[in-house]
Amino acid sequence: MVQLTPEEKGMLAGSLGEGVALAMESVVRVAEVLGAPRLVKVSSAHISGVSYKNLGEEGVEFLEELAAKGARFSVPTTVNPAGFDMEVYREMGVGEEEYELQMRIVRALASMGARVTLSCTPYLINPPSFGDHLAWAESNAVLYANSVIGARTNREGGPLSVLEAIVGRAPYVGLHTDEGRAPTVVVDAGGVRSFVERTGAVSALGYLLGAKVKAGVPLLVNAPRNLAHPGNLRLFLAAVGAASSIGMVLVEGVSPEFKRVEGLKEIALEEGELERVLGKWSGEAFDAVVLGCPHLSPGELAELASRLGGRRVKGRVLVFTSRWAVSRAADAVEALRRSGVEVYADTCMVVGNLSALGVRRCATDSAKAAFYLSNQGYEVVLAPRNFLLKAVLSSQR
Repeated sequence: MVQLTPEEKGMLAGSLGEGVALAMESVVRVAEVLGAPRLVKVSSAHISGVSYKNLGEEGVEFLEELAAKGARFSVPTTVNPAGFDMEVYREMGVGEEEYELQMRIVRALASMGARVTLSCTPYLINPPSFGDHLAWAESNAVLYANSVIGARTNREGGPLSVLEAIVGRAPYVGLHTDEGRAPTVVVDAGGVRSFVERTGAVSALGYLLGAKVKAGVPLLVNAPRNLAHPGNLRLFLAAVGAASSIGMVLVEGVSPEFKRVEGLKEIALEEGELERVLGKWSGEAFDAVVLGCPHLSPGELAELASRLGGRRVKGRVLVFTSRWAVSRAADAVEALRRSGVEVYADTCMVVGNLSALGVRRCATDSAKAAFYLSNQGYEVVLAPRNFLLKAVLSSQR
C-alpha cells in the first residue's frame, strides 16, 4: 500500500480537478506495481516521445483530453525533440497533415504549461541541482542527471512523465532512493583507456559498457581522460542508455557520488570488444554525416564552427540541436551554414525522417543514433567526430 500525504489524498479525490485526479490515480497505480512505499515530490519533469511518429492520433488525443480536463503541470516541464524543425518543415519534406498533427501535440503540452524546448538535453536548458528529485523520461538526460549532477530520477516512460509532471510526484523507488543508487558492478576501462584516448571512441565505449552490464549501477574505474569532456560525456552516456536499461553510471573523476566499493563483481573491458562495436557499424560510403544525438550544445556548435574555420565541407553534414542552443550560438550557426552545414533545431536524426532529406546511408559519432537508425533500416557508419570532420574536409572520402 502506497502511503499518501493528506495533500496527495486530496488530489486523488479530485480536490484539484478531474485531470489531476486521473493523473494521481495512474501514478499511484504505478507506484503500487513497483512496490514504492510512498511518492516523492519532484522539482522538474521532462517528457519524451512527443514526435508525431511516436505518439500518433491516440497519443495526441490522450494529451488533448488531459488538457481539456483542466490538467496543468505543477513543476517546470520541458519537452523532447519533435519530428521536424518547426521553421523549415516544408524543406524537410513534411506534409501539412503531419505538421498539424505535431502542432496539436505542441499546443496540448503548451496549454498544460510545458516549456516547449523540443530538446533531449534539459540538463543544459534547465539544469537541476545535486539531490533534486526529477521525473525525466529521456534516457541520455536521465543518465546525465544521475551520473554527472547527482540529481535523482528513474528512466520514466513518456506517458508516465506527463502524469508525474501534473501531480509533481514520482514513485519513491529505484534511483530516487539511496539503496537504489548503490553500485552493483565494477567496470574497469583500463584495457581500453589508451585506445579511447587515442581514437576518441567514447560513444563506442558507452555502448560496450551498456551491452555488457545491461542493468544496475556500474562503477566505472580507470576511465579514459577524454571522457570528462562535456560533449564526450554526453555521447558516452547516451550510448549506455541505448544499449541497456541503465539509468546511472558512477564515473571515477566525474560523478559526485563515486565511491569505491569492495566485494563487487568486476568486469574488464577489452580493446577487441571495442573494435567489434565499431565494426558493427562500419563502412566507407555514406550520403551524409549526422551529428547531434544528443543535441549539440552552444559550446559544441562553436567548437565545430572553429574546427571548420570557414572551409566548405565536402558532401553533406547535418547538425541537430535545440532552438535554445541556436539562440546562444547564433554566430557559430551562421558560420556553419556558410560552410555548407545544414543546421536543424527542434528535432533529431532519430525521431525525424532522414530519408525525406535524401539520406539513406549516414555516418555519425553517436552509438545511440547508430543503434536506432540501423533499426529503422538505414545503413550507418559509426566513427569518432574527429575522424568524420577530417573526412568532410578532405577531397577524398
